[in-house]
Amino acid sequence: MSSVNSMDIFRKNLANLIQQDPHTSMRNLSTSIGTSDSYIRKILAEGASPSFDKIDAISEFFNINSWELFYDADNDDNDSLATIQLLNRMPKDMLPVVQSYLDYLLNRQES
Repeated sequence: MSSVNSMDIFRKNLANLIQQDPHTSMRNLSTSIGTSDSYIRKILAEGASPSFDKIDAISEFFNINSWELFYDADNDDNDSLATIQLLNRMPKDMLPVVQSYLDYLLNRQES
């Protein structure tokens, strides 16, 4: 099995986001995040790697979490993404309850 690096995943996800939004072009995304007109084109052509602040700006532009730009949909299933997104929206005080339930399920599997 070949490994895919995180920037390859990022580039693929970014290209998909741009393609899915008919109002977004590489140029308007570039200028919206405060960079040159060709910045996104350079990223997609593997001529540039974005800094953390630009990754955050791109995720804000698309109204997604930054980690979603690095989610490898080809090697993970949709249920995993949906679960992760649900957990991210959950109130922090509920996470220990979820963890306890997951521990219970894991212990039950081992029995």
